[in-house]
Amino acid sequence: MPRKDLETYPKKTGYRKHPGMVAWLLHRGTGVIIGLYLILHILGVSGTVAPFLEVTKLSVVKALFLASFSFHAFNGVRIVLMEFGAAAERESFKKYFMAVVFLTLVITIIGIIPIFAA
Repeated sequence: MPRKDLETYPKKTGYRKHPGMVAWLLHRGTGVIIGLYLILHILGVSGTVAPFLEVTKLSVVKALFLASFSFHAFNGVRIVLMEFGAAAERESFKKYFMAVVFLTLVITIIGIIPIFAA
């Protein structure tokens, strides 16, 4: 027999629509991208696998790394603020996530200009 208190639980809440899940997935994904870039860069510079150096010199790869690094850094600061600061309130969560996305876009656009201009 189902519990009565679970029948009144709002059905509209889902983990897929929550900004926290999106932030978590993006944080994990950008961490993987940063790790792969660093491995390719180290192997290319050391001369172990020379074609990897050419891959890391591509403008698109540099722009992807810049966007990944800036999001990962800003989201890390957001996580620290949520854990130890006043940003842990539920109402301000979306506001801080949108600030991270905005700062990432601004830094990425400013950084992409010299990458593609060269």
